[in-house]
Amino acid sequence: MDRRERRPVPAVAGPTEGTVAGASPGLRLLVVGESTAAGTGAPTHETSFVGHLARELAADGREVTWRAVGRDGARARAVTRDLVPAAAGWDPSHVVVLIGINDLQLAWRPGAWATDVTALLREITATWPRSRVVISGLPDVTAIPAIPEPLRRVLARKARRFGWATERAAAGTGAVYVQVDHLPLTREDFSGDGVHPGPAGYARWARALAPAVRGC
Repeated sequence: MDRRERRPVPAVAGPTEGTVAGASPGLRLLVVGESTAAGTGAPTHETSFVGHLARELAADGREVTWRAVGRDGARARAVTRDLVPAAAGWDPSHVVVLIGINDLQLAWRPGAWATDVTALLREITATWPRSRVVISGLPDVTAIPAIPEPLRRVLARKARRFGWATERAAAGTGAVYVQVDHLPLTREDFSGDGVHPGPAGYARWARALAPAVRGC
């Protein structure tokens, strides 16, 4: 994507928490992590990842209360240090972790990533020991319009190593890892900046993670 075509995206509007009404008591969903957890690229939290995932989980008639705790540019260490403690007063039944692209782009070594993501998942499981924890893998970075060649291929190779490390960290901490780099993504799935997903991309991502979050 030509840099001249990139358009800044406005801040996400609306509250960072809400409820999808249902006929039966349901679950409390926390989405924590980097800018994608914050919903950057979507006009509202309702149309971001957390909103789409909450509606997917409520499709069987359950009520879903959701909360998004994210920050643009956050790396795994910052999520562990700042964002998990910020959400510690909430009591989620399900926690979804969106993290990794910032560590990937900042030349962080896979070995250091393995240490940091393990520490993050341990902190999450210690903070909410009764919660089901799901961590998403990275999307197909070659589909991100704003990443030029040959950097796309370099980051794609590194992303695979990050994915293996994340899967091992999840297995060692009782979390569930979901690989998503197989999802077909088009330019329409991204926001105007060519970096963050737009509502369509967030919807596709949420559908992919929903079965693992439900536990089926």
